[in-house]
Amino acid sequence: RSVYRSAAKNQDRILTMMSFIQENYVEKLTLEQIADAASISTRECLRCFHTTINTTPIQYLKQYRIQQAAHQLVFSNDKISDIASKCGFQDMSYFTKTFKQLKNCVPSEYRTLNSQQQ
Repeated sequence: RSVYRSAAKNQDRILTMMSFIQENYVEKLTLEQIADAASISTRECLRCFHTTINTTPIQYLKQYRIQQAAHQLVFSNDKISDIASKCGFQDMSYFTKTFKQLKNCVPSEYRTLNSQQQ
């Protein structure tokens, strides 16, 4: 019974923190801010992300930013550097490196490959 309650509590917290990330991903977010969104400690925040979705809050943030950037690459004609900064990346080379890690190609390739499918 307490395991179920604990899982439900984790579920509420993770949803709160994920919503916070999705609403604020453009900003420079810290682990503390993400934890504060659910009124928990950073340690509890890390544990909650790990046990619920098997990643860290910062990794989730990065993945969400890249997901948003990928969408904008395909559905807008904005410059890649503008998309990067609109998605919370201040450093273009970090954006490109992170994008390549998660999508297996650089942003310009991604745009070219996926725009043809429109």
